[in-house]
Amino acid sequence: MCGAEEEQSAVWRALATGDATEERGVKGKVSLRVVRCAIVTLVASVSLMPALRAEVTVERGSSILIFPKVISDPDGLLTRGFPVETIIQISNTSNSLAFAHCFYVNAAPLDPRQPPGPFNPPQWQEVDFDIVLTKQQPTYWVVGQGRRVDPTDPQCSRVPAVLNCPNAGFDPGAIPAVPPNFQGQLVCIEVDAAGAPLNGNRLKGEATLITPAATTVQGVTMRLGETSKYNAVGIVGLNTDTNSNDGDLRLCLGGGPRPGCPSGAEYNGCPDAVIVNHFAERATMPALPPGDIGNSRVDTEVTLVPCTQDFENQLPGSVVVQFRVTNEFENLFSASTTVTCWSTFRLGDAARVFDISFLGTRFAQTRMFPGGPEQPGFVGVSEEFYNDGRGVLSRAALNLHVEGERPGGDMITIPEVAP
Repeated sequence: MCGAEEEQSAVWRALATGDATEERGVKGKVSLRVVRCAIVTLVASVSLMPALRAEVTVERGSSILIFPKVISDPDGLLTRGFPVETIIQISNTSNSLAFAHCFYVNAAPLDPRQPPGPFNPPQWQEVDFDIVLTKQQPTYWVVGQGRRVDPTDPQCSRVPAVLNCPNAGFDPGAIPAVPPNFQGQLVCIEVDAAGAPLNGNRLKGEATLITPAATTVQGVTMRLGETSKYNAVGIVGLNTDTNSNDGDLRLCLGGGPRPGCPSGAEYNGCPDAVIVNHFAERATMPALPPGDIGNSRVDTEVTLVPCTQDFENQLPGSVVVQFRVTNEFENLFSASTTVTCWSTFRLGDAARVFDISFLGTRFAQTRMFPGGPEQPGFVGVSEEFYNDGRGVLSRAALNLHVEGERPGGDMITIPEVAP
């Protein structure tokens, strides 16, 4: 099996030339420092609040992995003209065999060349597949290419030097390629050898969004290999030693006994609040040479998916997301939007309150929560796009902060495994 370092090396060479990390350039590094400043400035008041337990993780092994933002759009039809590809990485953190049943959900509109709307609705198409990982095995694949079971895949090596080794390592199983112009989510659920859900907490994942070709749109260039990366949102299974999971097709996330979940929770619950620290829309980047600041711009894109999902009947979940926005003067603003199955949006497109002319400050913190106790919970990621004022665009993905646990719980329904 290829080691973790060689596996990562193979990942970059799957799409780029091997110089992807260097292609980010100085401006990308400056942008990351700006983000850190924003977070430090805005979370100071949060640190004074009593700590509340958050029940999802991006660092620990889990039994359910959710990759909220997965894109394979070589034409840039869904991504404002800039092509995007996604690399998925999943690792088995245990010393025993791990099995997972995974679901792609395609939320791209029927005609990706036209804007979404009532006459061009999302597809909501689901494709599922299985993977198997040996102990401590990492694996990866490029979403637009999938991965075949091919024992002749080249193996990475230092001596002799074999660095161009796509699909190196043990193949986890046949993974289908998504169709062109795909946007949506990937959910992987740990199961046993027979396909029944299992609380093993063995899975951890990461997703890398990468620009496969240098592209210029309206005078702004995103360079080859420009990347952003986030950790998959993990939901931990309860009572692993006794396996509280009854192995049926309904996965109960948090909450007490209820219809469909007579014994209560089998997994930790989704958060009660999701928090994003961000620039105001159309804000400039302060950590730039004075002559560039006025022409710079930062945009924040948020991707959300409901925790309640029905893969058996392919019925999209829906939640009203309430925004409570706090600017640097601690003035409060509110807005809302509806997320059905999957949604990605620029904050400025969701509500006018996110614009710097409305907020009045460069930075803000937004708390997002369901519109009522009957609404499902949700998880997500954010991605910031930095125009450096000289026509170069860079990006950075950020995992969102979470707080609390929804008392009502959520449920994921999966299809029956074919014999």
